[in-house]
Amino acid sequence: MRNRVYIIAISTIFLFLLVWCPLICVLAKLGAVSVSGIKNERPPERDYGDGLFSGALNKIEAGKAEIASLYTNYLPLYGEIVTLLGSIESDAQMSFVDLFAGNANIAVNLPDESEEDEEIEAPAQSLIDQYDFSAIMLVDDGLHRYYAIRPFDFIDTALSFSENRLLANMDVQIAHINRIAKATAASGADFYLYVGKRMQDADYFADIVTTEISTAPYFREFMDRITGAKGKGALDVDTLEKRLENIFLTDHHWSALGAYSGYCDIINMINKNSPEIGAPIPLRGLITYEDVKMRGSASTISSFARFTETFRVMDIELPEQHRNYRVRDNAWRYEEGEFDKSMYADHYQQYYNWQNRYIYPTNKTGRNLLIIGDSYTWWSSWLLAANFDETHVYYPWDRKRLNYDDFIYDKQITDVVCMLFSDRLIFNIYGDCPLENIRTD
Repeated sequence: MRNRVYIIAISTIFLFLLVWCPLICVLAKLGAVSVSGIKNERPPERDYGDGLFSGALNKIEAGKAEIASLYTNYLPLYGEIVTLLGSIESDAQMSFVDLFAGNANIAVNLPDESEEDEEIEAPAQSLIDQYDFSAIMLVDDGLHRYYAIRPFDFIDTALSFSENRLLANMDVQIAHINRIAKATAASGADFYLYVGKRMQDADYFADIVTTEISTAPYFREFMDRITGAKGKGALDVDTLEKRLENIFLTDHHWSALGAYSGYCDIINMINKNSPEIGAPIPLRGLITYEDVKMRGSASTISSFARFTETFRVMDIELPEQHRNYRVRDNAWRYEEGEFDKSMYADHYQQYYNWQNRYIYPTNKTGRNLLIIGDSYTWWSSWLLAANFDETHVYYPWDRKRLNYDDFIYDKQITDVVCMLFSDRLIFNIYGDCPLENIRTD
């Protein structure tokens, strides 16, 4: 009898969790509930390459990884427990740093866009030369090692993969990108590449996180080996000043200023070949939400709540948009104080409701854009689209087959911008950038 009760109890708990996790996941995506998400995403355990059955096998591996992530992140109280334990540990670490390192927090002062016409004298020394830095490792999630960095109180990462794996993944990505660039030219369209660069891709990274290497040599090799592009560029994080300005302090995504900087880079790059798209739209300034204490993706994954930052978005006037194919945001929620106030709310993801298509009906450029993108495009695709008649966005992580030549012909695409985060574009470390699904044969 006792064994029977035990079996029934265990079975009941198992069935409850079997239904609970996917149900809460769906409700969270719909915005019906708020979950303290840790984003403990499991990468596929194996990549089958480009073999005969690789497509199906890779999808099976991706499905297994998604199920594992689902039944981790949405377990009852998982986020709260991990957050509590992580915060206790990380606070103890940072208290030790505060006590012995002697490098108190230095405020990060962003440029005032309203004074952009005034000449600003460059500092005599870089921040690297002016300050002593302390980098404390918070966690290694198998993809990145996360570091809390003083005195500017931000979080950044180093890749966890071995050199051989990074080089092998990079070779695959380069081959696919060059294949797509060649097919783009054959179709009569122009291909452009833009990398959402990260701090480890800069030479000074190892001066700050002294236990890690810089991936700048990988980045330079990657860019050198890309052929057939009409233009190539990357987000400016080549100095610590630019990293602090162009990327969130607690999130791996670019900030409002970073997204606008990337937009200007790309439009100016395309404008050299196609001046009819015009110049970048001027930025009126930044909208600051002082009530939001943002803890971004890096804080969430490392369960490190110590650092916070102010949430800012672009203030910019767009041309007339199509009623259905337009950018939508949740500005009113933030203005009325009805935004998600949970500790690790994903404000980067929640502010804009991204689309796969944008139309600016009053534009008469004669040019249509295709963006091959990821989460970096959420804050930029609608702005890039403002310089074109019609824009389509393809996300490789959707794992949908794209018959490339047919799509370019049917949608009258004139320009293609491949714009992704460097971890994904160069190394595909998440396993969610299957460029082989862009079929050019």
